[in-house]
Amino acid sequence: MKDKRVFTALVPVEQEDGTFEVVEKEFAVIRPSLKILNEANKLRTKTFTQLFEEGVMLRQQVDTYLKDRNMWNEKLQMEYDTVQAEVIASTKQLEKGGIKLNEARDLAIEISNKRQQLVDMLVDRSDIDNLTCEGQADNERFNFLFANCLVYNDTGEKFYPNGLEDYMQHTSSDVANKGAVQFYYLISNSESLDDQLPENKFLKKYKFVDDKFRFIERSTGRLISKEGKYIDEHGFYVAYNDDGTTYHVDVDGNKVEEKVSSDNDISFSPFLDDDGNPLDEDGNPVILEEPPKPRRKRKTTKKAETETVDADA
Repeated sequence: MKDKRVFTALVPVEQEDGTFEVVEKEFAVIRPSLKILNEANKLRTKTFTQLFEEGVMLRQQVDTYLKDRNMWNEKLQMEYDTVQAEVIASTKQLEKGGIKLNEARDLAIEISNKRQQLVDMLVDRSDIDNLTCEGQADNERFNFLFANCLVYNDTGEKFYPNGLEDYMQHTSSDVANKGAVQFYYLISNSESLDDQLPENKFLKKYKFVDDKFRFIERSTGRLISKEGKYIDEHGFYVAYNDDGTTYHVDVDGNKVEEKVSSDNDISFSPFLDDDGNPLDEDGNPVILEEPPKPRRKRKTTKKAETETVDADA
């Protein structure tokens, strides 16, 4: 049983001149102490009791809630059961072997697609479950534990000095997102769910995907789409030159001349008001000075033919 899981994440670090620079640092999530566990359990009980007294739905009422609003019915249940049975049957066939390797690859992809279909069908149920007394109380307990168990790997100091209060203000940061996933694996004594799925084990074992589960060509390791077309890191179609360099192509393999820009190449333009005028960083209209009109010259008489008379003089 592991006592911690180490990971890296991007965090802003203040420089000597007062500016901030985003750098990669090493963090760890550790197992909660008995004291922290007791505090988390008390917080869960308090949260559950408060929500229950407010009349928040219980987990056992979710099915009734969904059926009353026609968000789940017998037809959907039968469809879900059918897809689930297909996943089980196809998984057994994949594990049994005895078919062509490329056919097994297609079968693994089919299993993965159907498994995602099951997840999509349960989105409404999952969303409602998170709103129940039990769901909200469980989330509060997990957040409290994580906020007190995320540390800098080199010093062991807590990343969130004020625990839950600090974490709830930065739940969308890179370190929070990556750390929460690693903490879940730590306290559940499990590895990545993706790594444990039979179809993914097969695809990785036979080098159909890389460590990030991106499809690759077995003979070269080059990135490809599910359909077997070469792609780059951003998912755009590419073709290879003899020297190993690439150029972008369309879905039919025709060379694309225009440059495909990455996120770092995107230039910023000011936002506009309803009349199309540019706004500054505070949302105020930018007053643009009109360029001076060219001065017109008028004809001169023969007497003043040697002079240029300015119309605006």
